[in-house]
Amino acid sequence: MSGFNHSVKVPTQYKRVAAVLKTALERKKSLKTLIYEEKHARFRGMQAVLKQYVDNRGAIDEAIEKTQILQENPRLCPSLCKVLVTELILGRKQLNGESKPVQTVREYRDRLIEALGGDPNSLGQKKKDIKPRYVRINRNLLGINDALAMLADEQWRKKDHPPFENYDDFLKAIKELEEDEYMMDMHVDDLLIFHPKNKHYWASHQYTAEKRFMLQDKGTCLVAELLSPPAGSTVLDMCAAPGMKTIHVSNVMHNQGVIYSVEQNPERYNILCNMTKSAGCEIVQPIKADALTVTAEQCQGVEYILVDPSCSGSGMQNRMSLDPDEKNPDRLKKLAGLQIKMLSHAMTAFPDVKRIAYSTCSLYEEENEQVVQRCLEMNPSFKLLSAKKSLRNKWRNVGNQEYKKIGKNCLYTRPSDDLADGIFVAIFEKTTSEE
Repeated sequence: MSGFNHSVKVPTQYKRVAAVLKTALERKKSLKTLIYEEKHARFRGMQAVLKQYVDNRGAIDEAIEKTQILQENPRLCPSLCKVLVTELILGRKQLNGESKPVQTVREYRDRLIEALGGDPNSLGQKKKDIKPRYVRINRNLLGINDALAMLADEQWRKKDHPPFENYDDFLKAIKELEEDEYMMDMHVDDLLIFHPKNKHYWASHQYTAEKRFMLQDKGTCLVAELLSPPAGSTVLDMCAAPGMKTIHVSNVMHNQGVIYSVEQNPERYNILCNMTKSAGCEIVQPIKADALTVTAEQCQGVEYILVDPSCSGSGMQNRMSLDPDEKNPDRLKKLAGLQIKMLSHAMTAFPDVKRIAYSTCSLYEEENEQVVQRCLEMNPSFKLLSAKKSLRNKWRNVGNQEYKKIGKNCLYTRPSDDLADGIFVAIFEKTTSEE
């Protein structure tokens, strides 16, 4: 290895991704938060490498251990090694530059492939990506007709169809989309649906960078739609960062009224402020605070509340979780405890509230039906609305009906059925004294 040129620097994109991975592995922050915070331009193209590492972490770590690459090269940073091995074996299949770490990993290529069983491609083919690319029009900055005109200029073909009589026909149409086609969602008026192969195209599109288009999954879009605050309302988003749902709520309200958006973490608060400002949300009033301490005096006249607390993230298709034991009962108990506190605070602290949307990106009943059940027991002045009826009964997945009067009224988007991330939504309405 005497031929290495020690003065050649490791390419910046590798260093940035390795630094993010190191921080996440040391559990200082979640990978998702770190990605939101990353500003370096070259980092965006490397997110796929992080996803590949997370999806194949066990196999990659085992291959690195088998080849003894870290033991034989003690100056090689373990996180950088993981990134370079993933890129070389599962990513672009090549590495940039002639730095010592890059050359070292290249030298181990054949041994790494052997340690992975001789066919690394089989790792990346665990399941075909059938989830479409959802692109929501941010109506604060772009009208629907203008968006459709832009798509026509770019030679996209709009898939025309009569109004869907049932949900199954709609899902079938999504699966039959051609790569140059798109269609409109049947539940969310400003949501466009593209073939799965267009994910990178829209991630790097100018309209996305300008926040005229929002890359927002179908499941999360349903939350603002079901909360349905009219123009001129006063809304509280209790767990608002990074701001996607806040922006969608402002669209539903035609950017008229007030949205109090709360975030405690300083870095995520800054992201929330920047995101909502660049998305043209003129009605947002950000609040840097613990949502459990926010009062009716701070947020006067709140009528609609969105509660989207921290959860296990078990429904997220691309959540990039480095937690090997996400269904740890103790962890779920702690999460549920916080979720109950948050939802109960929404129910008790704001006397003018009419409607509350509770949502998680979890598929676990401990965080969903059980939280709803407990909060209704504690706060009998609220009742559940039927989320399915709100979607004109053109929906399939509801909650567990063993939870009487609860399961049938809650809504799930399930990845296998709904071609979307796994999301849970419950809509509460304040009852009158006569009810």
